[in-house]
Amino acid sequence: MGRTDPMIWVQRLVAGVFLVGLAALVMAVVGLLRMSEGVPPLPVYAGVVGIAALILLAGACLALISIALSARRGAEALARLAGQGGAAQRGVAAAASREAPKEAMAAVPVAPARPLRAPGRGLVAER
Repeated sequence: MGRTDPMIWVQRLVAGVFLVGLAALVMAVVGLLRMSEGVPPLPVYAGVVGIAALILLAGACLALISIALSARRGAEALARLAGQGGAAQRGVAAAASREAPKEAMAAVPVAPARPLRAPGRGLVAER
């Protein structure tokens, strides 16, 4: 596993920025609470809103990066399949073109007939 994908590093960078920002916001709110005599509602409210916004932005960034990584892996897998192209398609076409022997078709089990209603029992409701 030689070189790591650059998108993985971007993902790690986003996570690191999120953790640093979260720590800075928490420390700022705690610092404001320690310096104040009462409980200042605006800095606490702004800190909580900032933390929520940071969580949402980091989650959105990480989700987009994850989707991009998955799309790239899918495109690479499709490119590999396209590179194999002829061999894979010929194998499927050859298997589909063979006809099954008639004896094998006759041996296929048929679904059993519907059981008869027990005598003495009637319908619960009629239309």
